[in-house]
Formats: sequence, C-alpha cells, structure tokens
Amino acid sequence: MNEALLQLGDIILTTSSELLSKGIRGVTKSEISHAMLYVESHSLIDSTGDGVHARNSQRTLWEDQCQVYVLRLKHGLSDEQLQRVVNYARGLVGTQYSVFEAARSITKKRETNSRKQFCSRLAAQAYAAAGINLVKSPDYCTPEELRKSPLLEEVPSATHAVSQAYIEAIEEIVDTTELMRTATNELLKLARAKDNQIEHLSDIDAHLIRHPEDDACFARAYRESGYLEIKDVEFEKNRWQYDLQSMIDEQVPSAVKKSYCEMVLLDGEKGLQRYGANRAGYAIYAREHPLETFRILHELYVQLYDLQLRRRDVAKEWLAQHEPASLEKFRYQLALIPHSPEWFDALEAWNPHQAQQTRQMIKLSSNYHACSICGDEPTRDYRLIGHDVPEGTVSTLRLCDDCWRIRRNMYGESLSQIDSDR
Repeated sequence: MNEALLQLGDIILTTSSELLSKGIRGVTKSEISHAMLYVESHSLIDSTGDGVHARNSQRTLWEDQCQVYVLRLKHGLSDEQLQRVVNYARGLVGTQYSVFEAARSITKKRETNSRKQFCSRLAAQAYAAAGINLVKSPDYCTPEELRKSPLLEEVPSATHAVSQAYIEAIEEIVDTTELMRTATNELLKLARAKDNQIEHLSDIDAHLIRHPEDDACFARAYRESGYLEIKDVEFEKNRWQYDLQSMIDEQVPSAVKKSYCEMVLLDGEKGLQRYGANRAGYAIYAREHPLETFRILHELYVQLYDLQLRRRDVAKEWLAQHEPASLEKFRYQLALIPHSPEWFDALEAWNPHQAQQTRQMIKLSSNYHACSICGDEPTRDYRLIGHDVPEGTVSTLRLCDDCWRIRRNMYGESLSQIDSDR
C-alpha cells in the first residue's frame, strides 16, 4: 500500500492468484474478491478464514497482476463518523468467518440472524454503523457491489512496487499482529468451549456479568492464550520507541525516525483514547463486578495506556529536538468527541461527578448536542489548550456561548473551537 495516500476509513478491494479468489471472482463476475478497512497507520482490519482481525498493511503484498482498488467516501467522513466506522470494526475482532453467509450474498435469500462475518459485510456494516449505507444491503453484499457504490470514489496510485530486499527485511521482523491474531483465536476457542454463543471479545464481558461463577475459567483462558503477553513482545522488539536516548542512538535514518514520530502523533492520541476508554470501562466493571478477569483486563489497559503515552512522549520529544517545525502541526490535534460513548467512558474514569452531571443535562434536555455544563443550545465543541492542561484530562467539551464566556473570563481557560460536522 502507498501509505502516504491512504486515509483512515478507506476501503481496500483486492484479489489474489489463489483458487478461492478465482472462484469468488467467477461467481461475482468481478476482478476483485476481498475487502478490507484501513483503521490506523499501517493497520487493516478484514474478515478471512481466521476470523475478523487486524493485519499490518506493510506486510500486505500482491503480485503484479492482481487488482487493488482503494475507495473513499466522496464527501468524506466526519470525525464522529470515522470513529464509529473504526470502533465498529475493532469491536468485531475475533468474530468467526462464515463461508455460508458469504455465499448467501450472491443469492436471493438474504435473511438471517447470524453474527458471523465475511469481508464485504464487515466493511459495509461498519459504514452502516456510522449512518452511511454504501450498498442496498450492508448485511449481504459482495466486494463488487462495494466497488460500484455511488458513494465511493477510487484513490489513484494507491499501491507501489517493492523490492525483494524489502520483502526479506519485513519478513525478518516479528509480526505482532500475527501473534495477536493467534492469541485472540486461542482465547476465543477456550471461551467458546464454555459458551458457544461467544463471537468476539466483548461477548466474554457480557457472559461474565451474567455468569460470574465462570470467572476463574475465563481468567485462566486469558493467561493461557498468551493474549496478555503481546504487549511485552512489542516492547522488547521496539525498545527504542519508548526511550528518547535509545531513539537518538538507533541506527535508523533521520527521515525514517521523522516519519515514524509523525505517525505516532497522528495516531497516538487515538490509541490513548482507545486504551483510555477500555481502562475506564474495565475499572467500572471491576468495581461493579469484582471478578479476577476484569481486574487483569483493567491492569492490561493501564499498562497499554502507559506504553502508548511513553511512545507519544518520546516521539514528541524527538521531533522537538530534531524537527520542531514538524511538531507544530500536531499541537492542537483533535481529542475525544464530546458526548461520544468514548468521551463518557474517559470522563467517568477521570471525573465521575462531571460525567454524571453531563449525562443528566443531556437527559433533561433530550438532546445529544446540549451544553455539557448547563444543557442549553446552541453549542460548539471546544478543546482546552495550553501547557497548564493536566496530562490525562478529558480536554474536550460542548459549550453554549454563556458557559464558554464564563469558563474563559472567570476561570481564564484557553479554549480552541473544534471544527465538527454535526
């Protein structure tokens, strides 16, 4: 993939020389057979025989004769829509693949309650979760139907040739996405032995809330699957990403370090949001349901959040020393969208009283777009800025003009308006 041209939320349609791909192309009368979603720098999510999983786009290669299309929403995704698309796909990681359901996408009988996935269903349903129907039936569609969607347009020059030396160098590096895929599938195999209705990881949480007596079984499954150790493998593989002096000393060209640091700052806050939301969620679960599984998962996301914070801080420090002009464009990067589920999860962990107050204001006004403080309208979205904003603060909020004036004039807060498509 030509990463420089990709944007989060892009749909990648591909083919291969394998027999299965040829069969799909023959039945659907198309030159493509597979669909993937670009969800993070160097990261794709798709549904294959292994289930729904992330994979490293730098390791995703095609033979010269294979067709690859990158499709993008013509009018673009708002930040909120993008977050919903990505969160939907991430939430289904581990879900089993269904050949039967995929086959039904080309038949007339398209009614089912199956929660299993196939590639084009995953992409179409992710967009449908954001209120965008790319095709007539998001539950049953083919990659070719996505390619013909009137809402999408092709991104040209989305791939580029790579050398054999590049391929060999990539293959020598430990693929942590493959390790995560293997560990997740092992974990879910153990979980499904207890409850065959479990499809993805959040189903385990729901099962434990209903059946706390299974806590020891699921805590053991998390430990035995290797799921909890992936972060340690990643840390050992890339120690230089977590220590400034190690990054300075690392024998990598400055241009490569600059590109890496910019990528971390571009995606790093999203990682903090994701890990922070999970950390907050499992803190609440552990408090309301004092189970060992929820305790170890809360501890896992505390560690993942801290590691992501270290990566971001090291990238920021390296750019400040070596590429200060590059650092400037990331200074006011968008954080959590006010009143989104992730925003409330993070606020619940940071300031439960404020979270409860804002929920009450929204309930009383019956309006998601009401002011976070008083419930009035109209509102705008803001972000707290400045060096005095504490690390870990939920720095975004939705304010009416009166509350904005009070916070600016009475409390001296610096508030930067966030452009949002609401």
